Amino acid sequence: MKKITILSLTVISALVFGQQKFVYGDSFEYNSKYEKDLKLVLADDYNQYVFSDINEDGYSSYPHKKIIIRKLDQNGNLIDTIIKDYANKTNGVLHNYLGSTEISKDKFVVFTEEIETKINRKEIFQHVFNKKDGNFTTTSVAKLFTEGGMKQGTTYVRFSENGKYAAIINDRSVSKKTANMIDNIVIDLSTLSKKWEKEITLDTDYMEADVAVTNSGRILILRKSTGWKESSKLVYVSAQGEQDIPLKDKLILKTLTPVSINDQDYLASFGYFTGVRINQSNFGDMAFINLQNGNITMSEVPAYRNNTTMSGVDITHTETVNGKTFMYGFDVNKTMPQSTPANRFPDPVITYGTGRWFIVNSDGTSMDSSAEIYGNAGHFTKGTTNYFFSDGYNLTPFKIGNTGKGSNIGIHNNSEGIGSTRSGRSILTAVKYIPESDRVMFLRKVDDNHLDTKSVYNWDK
Repeated sequence: MKKITILSLTVISALVFGQQKFVYGDSFEYNSKYEKDLKLVLADDYNQYVFSDINEDGYSSYPHKKIIIRKLDQNGNLIDTIIKDYANKTNGVLHNYLGSTEISKDKFVVFTEEIETKINRKEIFQHVFNKKDGNFTTTSVAKLFTEGGMKQGTTYVRFSENGKYAAIINDRSVSKKTANMIDNIVIDLSTLSKKWEKEITLDTDYMEADVAVTNSGRILILRKSTGWKESSKLVYVSAQGEQDIPLKDKLILKTLTPVSINDQDYLASFGYFTGVRINQSNFGDMAFINLQNGNITMSEVPAYRNNTTMSGVDITHTETVNGKTFMYGFDVNKTMPQSTPANRFPDPVITYGTGRWFIVNSDGTSMDSSAEIYGNAGHFTKGTTNYFFSDGYNLTPFKIGNTGKGSNIGIHNNSEGIGSTRSGRSILTAVKYIPESDRVMFLRKVDDNHLDTKSVYNWDK
């Protein structure tokens, strides 16, 4: 009888241990109106950090330009808030947040710009937060030219998909009679030092539409014509200089997704051909471009061709396996609501379509299929499986190099003991996998001004 009892207890213990466990951090306040680009970062089994940025002019008595880092304990409870004010209070000095990313398990970098109109100065700063000592280190990484007045130019910061490089691209604002000057700087994120920088001169018949940086640390600049005739140009920039990548006749490119295959650079870009197009989107064709030799292979995307509300395609995950490239993306749709007497100029409504897998063969031809999940998904990898955080309650697994999805893993239990409920709207892109404890953790909006975290242990059981 004792043996049976012992065996029963062992089985029960194993079942309990294998059940999902949900741990919620206490909610904490944040300013939903002004805090943007929320991210869960630098997560390990002891602490996690929540990043946000306030990039507002005229908020409070001075321009409100702040980097906010909230430190959470193992269970997601707030234990410290570190604020970095990056605004110089001198009159006539402007500031902007340009982007941020993790650069190691311990460090997070934020890029900002400072523009002083009186002396035609633009300066780019990197602010590195080190979780070991809880401090920021601020360094000037570039001093750039501006023409002055309202002609301050536009600065972009882009990060490579492999996390190795940051690119600073400064499109100077100059008169139409003057050649267009572009400052290009690539930073090695492992050392936070410049890999290369290059000033280039481009013609004024085109203007910059988008920029990107490849996994090899080169820059892509997509340009569109300034005249009445539609036209695109693609410029590939390295430390040695720039080169135009010839495009097919009447091909208009709209997006930039750099791809790496065997240490060589390629580009996947959605667009269209000019001509008679009735009820067609601007994203119904995909070009796959070999940036080494300029070869372009075109493929149609039937799912996007007739979607006339599309304003873009967002590719959030790219991987190359056995000569094939797999890209996960989704359509971004913009519609304008009708104006009303109370709201004569309504903001556009942005929605996301269903996620899709794009599979590019070694010869550049591609096909696509529905991923059968909501488009705007978070993502992490464990072992040989990608997990997409496809809504507030499910993880959808895909084997690496395979577009066939496995059974959804439900993580929807919001109860915290009998009679209590901990509900909240998950922030899909703020999800982290913490390997030390094999748990999934993500941010949630409890209400308009409060966040909390949810951890799920034994999530794949």
